[in-house]
Amino acid sequence: MSPSSDYTFGDSELAARRLELLGSAFQETTRNFIASAAPAEPALAVDLGSGPGHTTVLLRETLHPALTLAVDFSPAYVEQTAERAGGEGVEAIEADVLDLPERVTGADVIFVRMLLTHLRDPLAAVDLWRERLGPDGVLLIEEVESIATEERPLVRYLDLQRAMLTANENRLEIGPGLDQSLRDHPALRSNEVTTFSPGAGVAARMFGMNFGTWRDRPEVTAANDAAELDAIAAGLGRVATAPEDAAPITWQMRQLVLGA
Repeated sequence: MSPSSDYTFGDSELAARRLELLGSAFQETTRNFIASAAPAEPALAVDLGSGPGHTTVLLRETLHPALTLAVDFSPAYVEQTAERAGGEGVEAIEADVLDLPERVTGADVIFVRMLLTHLRDPLAAVDLWRERLGPDGVLLIEEVESIATEERPLVRYLDLQRAMLTANENRLEIGPGLDQSLRDHPALRSNEVTTFSPGAGVAARMFGMNFGTWRDRPEVTAANDAAELDAIAAGLGRVATAPEDAAPITWQMRQLVLGA
């Protein structure tokens, strides 16, 4: 099953704006991970599931690779990545992350963030990507371990998102499963959890944009009436206006590093 048929969050303009906000909220956590886990100035760094290019920019600015390849199945996202991060030393490629072109070979760094959560066989993907590493290369994985909040509209949204992903054989909080499956892997170099807590308003804006991309999917509308979906959207809208430091939501991110 290819990511193009697995991916549930879309590549619309609204989806791209959500990824821009997500990129800003997660930036420092990801930057610290990349800087501590990957070699500086690698010959080849690869950003898999690059979306509209925010992680590609982060990878390039943090490691200064000789060549950075950004890979995504969405033509719209590939075009946006080329505009945002393209230029000398950066190339955006339209491809399936489970069927990579031959040129994605011998990588010093392969980076994925919140991609395995959308794949129906994430461990098989890990094996495939490790095959594309050079002898001393590293695969960096950053996925959701847990999300905790007491803000009721956010709780309702997260419950619905979990159910929607489960209906598509995906998993929101995939971190614990990756930990269990990979903790004894002979190629595992690091396995940590990091925590950060943005304001609930930031999360509500991200969730509201995301909700707009998938609330009309058949598996969602079949299990929830329109009034309930409207109430969730309205609740997210109210929380989105909260002060930046009000009622934080806490993400835990599982960060794994595997060698070739």
